[in-house]
Amino acid sequence: MVNRGRPSRDCLPCRKRKLRCDLRPDGCGQCSRAGIACIGYRTQEELRFRDQTQSVKHKVQSVQRHAQPVSYRKVKLENNALLQTVHLGWDVFAKQDFFANFVFGLARSYDALGILYQTANPPDHLVASVDAASLAFFALRRFSPPAEIIKLATERYVAALHLVNAALADPAASLADDTLQSILLLDLYEKLVSRKLASAASRMKHINGAISLIRARGEGNLQTYVGRRLTQRLCTTLVISCAISGMRIPDEMERLRIDLSRYFKVEEDPKWALTTLNQRIINFTSDVQTGKISCLNQILTRALDFYQSTVAMENVLPPCWYPTRVSVGDDALGQQLTVAGSYDVYESLYFTQVRNAIRTAQLNLLLMIERYSAGKDTTLAASIRKSIGIRALAICDSLAQYLVLRNNQGGLSWDLDSPMKQLGSYTIFFPMYLAVQASRDARLAEWAQNVLGLVADVGGLAMAQRTADALKQSVKVPVWDVYIMLGSYAITA
Repeated sequence: MVNRGRPSRDCLPCRKRKLRCDLRPDGCGQCSRAGIACIGYRTQEELRFRDQTQSVKHKVQSVQRHAQPVSYRKVKLENNALLQTVHLGWDVFAKQDFFANFVFGLARSYDALGILYQTANPPDHLVASVDAASLAFFALRRFSPPAEIIKLATERYVAALHLVNAALADPAASLADDTLQSILLLDLYEKLVSRKLASAASRMKHINGAISLIRARGEGNLQTYVGRRLTQRLCTTLVISCAISGMRIPDEMERLRIDLSRYFKVEEDPKWALTTLNQRIINFTSDVQTGKISCLNQILTRALDFYQSTVAMENVLPPCWYPTRVSVGDDALGQQLTVAGSYDVYESLYFTQVRNAIRTAQLNLLLMIERYSAGKDTTLAASIRKSIGIRALAICDSLAQYLVLRNNQGGLSWDLDSPMKQLGSYTIFFPMYLAVQASRDARLAEWAQNVLGLVADVGGLAMAQRTADALKQSVKVPVWDVYIMLGSYAITA
């Protein structure tokens, strides 16, 4: 251990959020305002000593700079146990977190990865790609991720690039499922790390590589469950990327989606049904933006048709997809976390995510209809404004179920310790931003800012604070900018 000067005595929640702690003897004011118990301040011993991890890390990095990375595993072995001492903890935590969400947990959007990882020795390029994406996801959700996590994620990404390129040079390995999975993970890494609006070419580089691989694999894409799931993953990611870029979906991917629908029935999977509908909506929106479709009546008619398709999608959902309404009564916490004293509870967090994804698509369509009907059809515009308010409120009413535990007497308490609750709550931050902006209700905006600030304080959820900060901006932040900034590629896809 070594003396490192006089760091802050602030309590841990204040240090995490970089707030000024008032160091009150009875507990800091920041924690008190957030409604949580202050866990105390640093002791003199904690202020006096620091471990030498950083010094050891620099020595290891010096070894790495002079090493020849023959292969990913060989690099890890040659740098011996010293490297593992510095890096193993982050690797393990990040990978557990990633698999808990994407493979086995709420999203399951990369469930094929679990099958590919069952082999005794997964290929080096897959291991490196998983590490890069999982570390990026791990860092995304922290207020100030340690520099070593960012550096380690970058190292694994660079290693993965070299290893994937080597696999692509091999005729057999280039067509393997694990190579396609690795490219999709590299795309995920890029979008988690580069959270600013970039050029379409930059955003699509890995996607275009995956499309080329899909083309080369031909009929092999759909012959196995893993192949179909990877192809479905690419289609979903492509839809989001094209939506942000204002691009049309490539024709060959549209044909591939039709082939996929033979295996993933839209009536059995509302999320896939929404993805297929979104492909048509994105192409329509792109045609409007580029002037390919310019007739006002045609724009309104098609936008209304698409909106009615989303309503029809909701109408055929089974009863279990609909929420139960819960009143909070005079519960103080419940009053803080709800818009009007009640909230919705769904049978599963996945159901909530999909319902809010449908509402997000509806809000975007309704805003387009309102924009093009303004001054032309005041009755339609007024009806659309009412529908926007209903959808926006429904999204906000689904928030509290992620945050609280309800006892037998109906009392509520914070419940954000569960990783699944935290991961679930991330899915609502972007829909909430869109809902508040679309509603134009100043009271809803104030409520959302306050609630998201509380969630950030109590749960330490950086994305909640970033959403609140975006809502507080005097100039409205574009919706897709917020989507990218929150890393929503990883959460909502």
